[in-house]
Amino acid sequence: MENQEIERVSDPAASWWEMPGVVPPRLCNLARHTAEFLSVGEADPSPLEPDVWLFPANSCQLEPPVVEAGFAAVAVDQATAWQIVPDYRGSTVYSTESGAAQVWQELGPLPGAFTLQAPASEFDTWQDEQWVVDEAAKAQAQSEQASRRKSLAEKYATGRITTLQDAVDLDMATDAEVSALKEWKVYRVKLSRVEVAPTAPADDAWPVSPDDTALAAWLAAQGS
Repeated sequence: MENQEIERVSDPAASWWEMPGVVPPRLCNLARHTAEFLSVGEADPSPLEPDVWLFPANSCQLEPPVVEAGFAAVAVDQATAWQIVPDYRGSTVYSTESGAAQVWQELGPLPGAFTLQAPASEFDTWQDEQWVVDEAAKAQAQSEQASRRKSLAEKYATGRITTLQDAVDLDMATDAEVSALKEWKVYRVKLSRVEVAPTAPADDAWPVSPDDTALAAWLAAQGS
């Protein structure tokens, strides 16, 4: 301090914090709402009070923390210590009840109702800290989907048969139409024999229609 006092006398215009040997204290800047470590800064000098340093709000005089990726340091115990906590903000998390996804915004450990693991299908349920397929629900949904596909295919086949039958009844049918009428009737009979419950049939259990391309396009238009 003696050297600083001498310097101040020799240079009255110099500010006290600009004197040789004067080093501003380091501080850690904290987030306002979470008290997490943001950056390292320096205290500001008081222009009217020699040797007095001003510390901004949301700061503390701790050594900067060492933080690994995926974690954050939070000042605790009235900013006298650091607590390292997980930081999942910006990550996609999933509800263990519904499987619904959302972007996480909170700092700290995930509550038990959420997980970072994504369900593999709409039939997954959360059991023993992992997603498990609910086979019964999956089988029921597939059976219902197969039942709808069968019903729609029968409707399409019946429409084709009705039109072709009209042509035959009116003696307006070509040889190709007569042949197509029989093929669609055979297809409808085979389709009626496809069992869709209690489980959905295998792909090769479905009969081939006389015009699978047109049938597939119509089923897709119906959302099936």
